Amino acid sequence: MALDPLKALSDYCEADCTVQFWIAGAPAVEFKSLQAAVSYAKNNGGRWQEIEITVHLPREDIVYATDKVHQLIDALPLSGQ
Repeated sequence: MALDPLKALSDYCEADCTVQFWIAGAPAVEFKSLQAAVSYAKNNGGRWQEIEITVHLPREDIVYATDKVHQLIDALPLSGQ
């Protein structure tokens, strides 16, 4: 399924999320929206590192791995940067 980054950022604007860089010993960081998680990823080198963002929903989690995180970073509105 193709990712629609703008829809994802909108749909999960109030969802708990975690950002995990794929670096040994790096802790996961928690956020209250996907946009906040993506902004954090962008501001901390997520465009150039292996990374994963997980959206925690009541029935399932949605995981965006590196390539999709890069798409989300590219789609951030200017106010979210």
